[in-house]
Amino acid sequence: MTSTSQATHHGTAYRAAHAARLAAAEHQPQWMLELREQAMARFEAVGFPTARRGNEPWKYTDASPIAEATFGTPPTAGPEPLTVALKPFALPCARVHEIVFIDGRYTPQMSSVPGDTEPLPAGTFERHASGLVVGRLAEAIHRELPQVRAHLSKHAGMDANAFTALNTAFIEDGAFVWIPDDAVVTEPIYLLFIGTGKGDAYVTHPRVLVVAGKHSKASVIVSHEHLGDGGYFSNAVTEAVLGPGAHLGLWRLQRESARAFHVATTQATLGRDSTLTSASAELGGKLARHDFNVTLAEQGASCRVNGVYVTDGTRHVDTHTFIDHAVPRTTSNEVFKGILSGDSRGVFVGNVLVRPDAQRSEAHQLNKNLLLSSGAHVDTQPRLEIFADDVQCTHGAAVGSLDDAALFYLKSRGIGEGLARVLLTHGFMREVIESITDEAVRQHLDTAVEATLPHD
Repeated sequence: MTSTSQATHHGTAYRAAHAARLAAAEHQPQWMLELREQAMARFEAVGFPTARRGNEPWKYTDASPIAEATFGTPPTAGPEPLTVALKPFALPCARVHEIVFIDGRYTPQMSSVPGDTEPLPAGTFERHASGLVVGRLAEAIHRELPQVRAHLSKHAGMDANAFTALNTAFIEDGAFVWIPDDAVVTEPIYLLFIGTGKGDAYVTHPRVLVVAGKHSKASVIVSHEHLGDGGYFSNAVTEAVLGPGAHLGLWRLQRESARAFHVATTQATLGRDSTLTSASAELGGKLARHDFNVTLAEQGASCRVNGVYVTDGTRHVDTHTFIDHAVPRTTSNEVFKGILSGDSRGVFVGNVLVRPDAQRSEAHQLNKNLLLSSGAHVDTQPRLEIFADDVQCTHGAAVGSLDDAALFYLKSRGIGEGLARVLLTHGFMREVIESITDEAVRQHLDTAVEATLPHD
């Protein structure tokens, strides 16, 4: 069977799975059923991406291993609730709003709220005096909460992205966060997705919707973790919507299995005078792709979008960013750093668009890559498209190895070469880690990245 016919065959399999999922689903509002059907039709029309000429977004990444594979549904938990030890994934702070999903399924017995010793009851939202809501997206859809109806799938476009369309067609479980107007949430909101890798290869479609009201302030971390070395597929989408004057810290950690496929889209839409601060760490997956898109939709909006990716062995990690300065007086700053070893490959493509009416905009983008072996390879393309004349924009990229002079200096101070390499490598990515404004999240991601770095 050729690659094309295999992809068509598995597209048909997704249609069959989609029909079965709808037949088994509990009551859902008509608008949600229509959205699912539109998304499935779009996925079938677009198809999985290929690296053919003209498909620039997938020029450096071959998605055929995903398109040609057969993925089933995650294993069921059995009669007893599925639980795992959460200590390896815990944030280093006493209080946290934590919602846990195992193999794509919400696990209330493992989810918790600050100050509570009991887990969250099934079928309930966490509601604070401030009005903060943290809970299960499926329930928010069932209750037809207005914030969900207004924003779900309104920001992460699925017209040209087959993976986003597929996720939308299969929306079943995920997290919903509503931060009311003027609310200040001091504890991190932790959305934890764990893949066990048990049973046959399976696919999950984690979905996150974060809506931050005007003048609100909160910190949300979306983490994709794994147990064991299973070969599953995680197809994730996160939508974040910031109201006027909102301040949102949006952090991401991806540590999937070394045999897993991980494709993710993060879309943030910023209102007037709002601020998004974000950092991501791409540390796992056999093949991993993350599209991070920010729309600066109203004047005064600003974002700081940073990230680090670490690869080894034969892993492939692809990061695409798109910052859209849609209106005047908007600001973006972006720093991504890659650390590559073995025969791995990294990709960074950063797009910044300044539209014709977006005068007085400021955009800065930087990508740096550290190659620790002769077999490692990176493709980097920082891009600026500027259609306004009163702007301040810069971009740059660099690829290199560890500085010999710095190595010599450390060794001359009695530090062994192995430790010296670790110190320099760790120091290379400090700029990204230090940009994380939430202390607990900063420590958590710092520890995760350091554990992934080569220590030879």
